[in-house]
Amino acid sequence: MWIIKTKHKRDEDGGTVALELETDDKRLDVNVRWDGCTEIHVYSVTEENRELKDTFHTCDLKGFIDTLQTLDNVCQDYFGEGSYWERKKDEEE
Repeated sequence: MWIIKTKHKRDEDGGTVALELETDDKRLDVNVRWDGCTEIHVYSVTEENRELKDTFHTCDLKGFIDTLQTLDNVCQDYFGEGSYWERKKDEEE
């Protein structure tokens, strides 16, 4: 799903300090640093073009993911059966 476009290395020891990644469908690209700071670009992709729709910047990617997961849980509880948010059978167990 993720394609690494560029690896940024430290001069001193050659360690990776940042990655530039893109999804194979080109709907997301991400610049992520070793310290957790991340910039996420969301695109609309059509046959004609690829247009930037939104950008998220966070220095706590794990916290951002956790928050989105709790949002998903609230939506699943609130909207439930028959909605986009409906839990799949394997998620309920």
